[in-house]
Amino acid sequence: MDQLVQFVDWKVMLVQVINFAIIFYVLTRFIFKPLIAYLDAEEVKRAKIESLAADIEAQKLEADKKAQELVAEARQEAIAIKTQSETLAKKEASLMVSRANDEITAMKAKAELDLANERKQLEIAMKDRVLDVALSLNAKLFGKKEANADFIKQAMKK
Repeated sequence: MDQLVQFVDWKVMLVQVINFAIIFYVLTRFIFKPLIAYLDAEEVKRAKIESLAADIEAQKLEADKKAQELVAEARQEAIAIKTQSETLAKKEASLMVSRANDEITAMKAKAELDLANERKQLEIAMKDRVLDVALSLNAKLFGKKEANADFIKQAMKK
């Protein structure tokens, strides 16, 4: 060990320890502490970003669920509207058919009344025509124009 002490110069060793302490202090104060603080801040930012990403993902899932609920609700409303429309259309169709039947019945009744009136008019016209023919036949057969006109008119009225 004496030989080791011979090779070690205490002054150089002291200078080396002081240099090491100065370099350690400078590195710690100006490099390591800001670097560690920067890395810690970055880790906090990353954690915050991951938290926000998780929140966004949760919101996305919630929005997807709400969208699916809205779509399902819209489908139900569409089915209800379709059913209501079909019911309303059936009611309108039956109402239209009913109105058409009423109009047809009224038209038929009017046509029958018109037909009955025309028959009466034709019958009256035919009676007049038959009377004229009978009178002209009477005039040709018997030579008298008005001989039995009253008798023929009364017979025609019956």
